[in-house]
Amino acid sequence: MKRMFLLLLLLVGTLPGNLTARTLKAVYRVTISGERTDCPVVIRDVPEWAVSATVTSDGETIPAQLDRPLGELAFVADLNTSRDFRVVYSSKPSRRVFPSRVHAQMWLKRPDKTLQAVDTVSSTRDDMYHKLHHHGPAFESEYAAYRVYFDKKQTIDTYGKKHPRLELAETMWYPTDEQMAAGSGYDNLRVFGSVGVGTLKGWDASKRKMTHITDFARREARILARGPVRTIVEMRVEGWRYCGREIAMTSRYILYAGHGEVQVENRIEGDYNGLLFTTGVMKMARHRVERDSDRVAVWGCDFPENDTLKWERESVGLAVAVAPEQIVSRIDDRTSYLFQLTPDTRGRIDYTFGMCWRRSEWFDGLSDEECLARLMESVAEARKPVEVVRVR
Repeated sequence: MKRMFLLLLLLVGTLPGNLTARTLKAVYRVTISGERTDCPVVIRDVPEWAVSATVTSDGETIPAQLDRPLGELAFVADLNTSRDFRVVYSSKPSRRVFPSRVHAQMWLKRPDKTLQAVDTVSSTRDDMYHKLHHHGPAFESEYAAYRVYFDKKQTIDTYGKKHPRLELAETMWYPTDEQMAAGSGYDNLRVFGSVGVGTLKGWDASKRKMTHITDFARREARILARGPVRTIVEMRVEGWRYCGREIAMTSRYILYAGHGEVQVENRIEGDYNGLLFTTGVMKMARHRVERDSDRVAVWGCDFPENDTLKWERESVGLAVAVAPEQIVSRIDDRTSYLFQLTPDTRGRIDYTFGMCWRRSEWFDGLSDEECLARLMESVAEARKPVEVVRVR
């Protein structure tokens, strides 16, 4: 009888759903220069078996998300030089659900005109622009929204917010007259053939102008993370025949809760040594430009739509901050203010971009110059390093 009881205990211990979860407790010290509100923190030494994580600091539970496919734990927190965070990893899912402060969506158009929510779409031709609602993936925080055109241009377009909140689940990028009357934001920029804000494009040095992704084998758009703390949208092109070579490029756009600026990670694969790419901000009908060694920003006023009877001119600020060591030149073209950049030794070109809108209530009382200065500061701050060290 005793032997049978022991065998039964052993069997129960090996069954799925065993009540004893595997856990690991760790403490991380996060250090920055100065003080930051809602500072993004990413922990990358997540145990492979962990499916959830609880983050606490100073007696407070911090909303966090474990992006298992990426092996990353992300959260935002207020920091002043340094702060410790306690993390408990678990092999069991967490029952706690935090309100989402970000959102991402991509909708495939069905033949009957209805929409199907999708996380991944791909094609071997340049035929996805009209197959997707709002022409590609869209993502937002409380303070800004962006979409990426799934076509040869892959341009970033912007959507302004009047009030700090999430809206795309309701407006689907195209608000009704009733939603606009109730205070919703909307698309506030006509990007045309420009760089928009922060799009990484090819560069034709002989003609001194941007080039698009026209000759390729396959392209893909993916939503990798939806919140509650950050969204991650990724565009990938494979077999891109560029400057006499064949390369692949993955562009990852990361937007955190509490932020309007986007962190961009571009990864080039193949023979990328010496290749030049370009990014920057578009020129508008009425605008002025501010630039320094590694940032460019523009404040302009233009119609966001071709229908100039229904739509008014919108005042918008755009800014990009790049890594100074990767700048090769600063040659503008007819449509945009640009940096020409080369990949680092890992094949990476990383930078940040952002947008601000005159109608946003958090800019009330500020001059246009102050709005643009605040935007330039935010994209530069987003590039500052955040040191994460496990102390126990």
